[in-house]
Amino acid sequence: MSVRRLGGTVCVVTGAARGIGLAIAERLAAEGGRVAMWDVSPRRLAPAVADLRDRGHEVRGYACDVAMRAAVAEAMAQVEQDFAAPVGVLVNNAVWAKFQPLAEIDDEVVDRTIAVGLKALMWTMQAAVPQMARRGGGSIVNISSSGALHPQAPSIVYGAMKGAALALTRAAAVELSAQCIRVNAVLPGMVGTAASKAQFDETTLAAREAAMPLGRFGRPEEIAATVAFLASDDAAYVQGAEFMVDGGWTVGVR
Repeated sequence: MSVRRLGGTVCVVTGAARGIGLAIAERLAAEGGRVAMWDVSPRRLAPAVADLRDRGHEVRGYACDVAMRAAVAEAMAQVEQDFAAPVGVLVNNAVWAKFQPLAEIDDEVVDRTIAVGLKALMWTMQAAVPQMARRGGGSIVNISSSGALHPQAPSIVYGAMKGAALALTRAAAVELSAQCIRVNAVLPGMVGTAASKAQFDETTLAAREAAMPLGRFGRPEEIAATVAFLASDDAAYVQGAEFMVDGGWTVGVR
């Protein structure tokens, strides 16, 4: 990475042990960020952190269930102590999803989906904003989904949660502008991670990939590139925006 736009900024990435979150953590570290990688699974997190460290990146791992408000506050305070600097970038990537048709949706699915994908955004921002304010500003990037605007069956709960995350992003952008804190959202389309592919059978996957205007699913590093832009001063005048990164799917390019 020839351009290192983050210059030692402390960055928190949730859901960072694999997939899009891991790609984001790697990209921010390559851009010069000092990255706190959060994940609910210590088993997945440890090798991911070790790999990035072996490649010369400054990263630390934090096992944290972002649905738990007290745990989030404790972890955010620990990050500031460990890096001896306040958090300047927060990327809310963690998600929990189980796709079900309307008739099969139950309390457990609704509660966990909202706890990890929506309430957690409030807890992490609540904990990070005072640190960002002390350093004179910061950047928050919430990972939503193209499914927030263009849902497909059977994703009622997931789509509703991601749509609410967009509304939260806009509201936070309005409230936090006075503190020079930018809040934006990235909306990935279908990305070829193991977790996303596991939601569909092979026939459905093949059909969906063939229907993509660019002829393929996205790659995690392509989402990470957009996040890195929004985290950096290159996006200093970008506030409350929604960046669709879906290979043209939602605009119907054919």
